[in-house]
Amino acid sequence: MNHTNVPDKSAAAPQPTSLLPLKTLYFIYYAGLGTYSTFIGVYYASLGLSGTQIGLINTVIPIVGMFSGPLWGMLSDRSGKTRALLMLAVLGLIASTLALSEASSFTMILPVVGIFALFNTTLMPLLDSTTLSVLGEQRERYGSQRVWGSIGFIATSAVIGLLLERTGLHTIFYTFAFANLCFLVALIRLPERKVHLQQIQQSILTGLTQMVRQPPWLLFAMCIVLLGLATSGMYSFLSLTIKKQGGSDALIGIVWMLSAIVEMPFMALSAPLLSRFGSRRLMAVALLAFAVRMLLYGLMPAPEWAAGISIVAGTSFGLYSIAVVNYANELAPENLKATSQGLVVALTSLSAIAGAPFSGWLFDQVGPSNMFLILAGCCLLALLFFGAGRVLINRQAAARQANGLQ
Repeated sequence: MNHTNVPDKSAAAPQPTSLLPLKTLYFIYYAGLGTYSTFIGVYYASLGLSGTQIGLINTVIPIVGMFSGPLWGMLSDRSGKTRALLMLAVLGLIASTLALSEASSFTMILPVVGIFALFNTTLMPLLDSTTLSVLGEQRERYGSQRVWGSIGFIATSAVIGLLLERTGLHTIFYTFAFANLCFLVALIRLPERKVHLQQIQQSILTGLTQMVRQPPWLLFAMCIVLLGLATSGMYSFLSLTIKKQGGSDALIGIVWMLSAIVEMPFMALSAPLLSRFGSRRLMAVALLAFAVRMLLYGLMPAPEWAAGISIVAGTSFGLYSIAVVNYANELAPENLKATSQGLVVALTSLSAIAGAPFSGWLFDQVGPSNMFLILAGCCLLALLFFGAGRVLINRQAAARQANGLQ
């Protein structure tokens, strides 16, 4: 497989005016996410659902995302009509969010969540691929665009807990729908991706098949799956763990706000970090940080400790978010950049298919503390697979160099 990227000269030196819409979209999307994802598990629990049922509901999202992520990415790679696809997805997301707010039982929630996932799982892959396309040869600046998502998340998660204590958990659906309406308006200024002639002529399915047959990519895929297994449990049940230990809604909002604050410097400094250390080293550190984070959540004796853990180990997501996007981009052929990002989402979704119900079962059977200790082991296994992939890539490079000298 040829890993050499063909530079897009038209995007090699992006102007600030072309980056402002991307910053705005990241800000709005994650502002909405800060009101919704932080408390959706707590909302399900308030309806009387068990940890196992919540895990099964969260499984629907990755099952749908496993197929919809690559599908939307391929459509974007083929057509270059990213803006139109995103507008369609946001309209569907608003409608399904309002429908979900009316579902009150396990059997009613399941199908609506499936429709919700069909539209929600496309937003970040398409926005990320557009950002990388606009940045061109300056892809290391991705984090400085993505950091605006953290700022948006902080802006809402800091106050949503206090708001919900006054208005009730049902408010999360209306704030999320409103945020997506703002996202729809902001899409008007999103630059379209240029589709090169070679992208149209080459079969994307053929290129994708070639990519996933590569052993380094398969090991990278195993790393993503194992980490996704762990993080799906963390994102699904950390808020519930804090609540179960006696924490308030305000504390839950503060915990997630602090996590986002810690992430910001790493995203803002993504260019110098990637330039100095590279995506490979950042991935390794992120995986180790996730393992430490899960371990500490498993050992915390009181809910207030979660705030301190978020400060100490919150670097995990900040490093991972900039590393995984760039590393997946490095592994993909030039005409499969959006497909590559969609495949990362699909693999994460695949892991959550098993991770969400498994974590829910652990939450009910062995308790949240032991659940997090098991998830810490998954993170360490992810680090092991990633290291094995790097060893294989280095050996392949050495073999090619040796053959070239002969």
